[in-house]
Amino acid sequence: MRRFALPLLIVAALVVAQGAIVLSWGGSSLASAPEGSQPRGQAGAGGGGEPLTATIVNPSDPALDGSAGTALIASIAAVRALADAPAAQSNSRETKEEPEPDLPDYSYPVTWGTPITGEFGEPGPEWPGGHAGMDFNGETGDPIYAATDGRVTYAEFNYGGYGNLIMIMRKDGTQTRYAHLSKILVKVGERVDAGDLIGRMGNTGQSSGSHLHFEVRVGPVPTPVDPASLWTGSKPGIPGKPPKWACQKYGC
Repeated sequence: MRRFALPLLIVAALVVAQGAIVLSWGGSSLASAPEGSQPRGQAGAGGGGEPLTATIVNPSDPALDGSAGTALIASIAAVRALADAPAAQSNSRETKEEPEPDLPDYSYPVTWGTPITGEFGEPGPEWPGGHAGMDFNGETGDPIYAATDGRVTYAEFNYGGYGNLIMIMRKDGTQTRYAHLSKILVKVGERVDAGDLIGRMGNTGQSSGSHLHFEVRVGPVPTPVDPASLWTGSKPGIPGKPPKWACQKYGC
């Protein structure tokens, strides 16, 4: 109903204004005009008269005195209010838009489509209590990418079975590990972004074939979590929680 109230008010104000102006000017004012002249505010066929807006916006015009002027000015104000309304509504909608959540950057650590030969948590000869990471099978020299942004905290050969190992720590405490590399292409202290090339796949350390052993760890210990949770979890880029077996083996 409110959608029609303002236009009806404007029309009514214009009608009242027109009638009042006619009454205030009177028929004698038109009769007394020089022969061949045009009434004020009306342009002739050749566009010779004053534009109507020039008469409307002139506050000193005698035709705007009294009730006629009041009604006319009221109608102009109503028209301007109607013209400004859509812009105000648009600005209101723009200010209500909520910013997108700032989620951590993340990336797949190998070329998409690289076969997975070892899942997280599954038992095996080398990890009877559960696999702490995920294995990707490939060829020596295949590119390895930073799965998260962060700072390199380890980049050398590890004698604990990892072989050539890179460790990257993100600000939120998420740690990623890349093991058995043939080449390390980053240095300790270096800042990397998710998706940066950091190494090459290899077969160093306790390994029976060229592959990437990839781990994601969280917390102060840190404790292994399913690496796939980085890209399949409810919040991409945020790792899941450590499972019970990981807490029992590594601590939480």
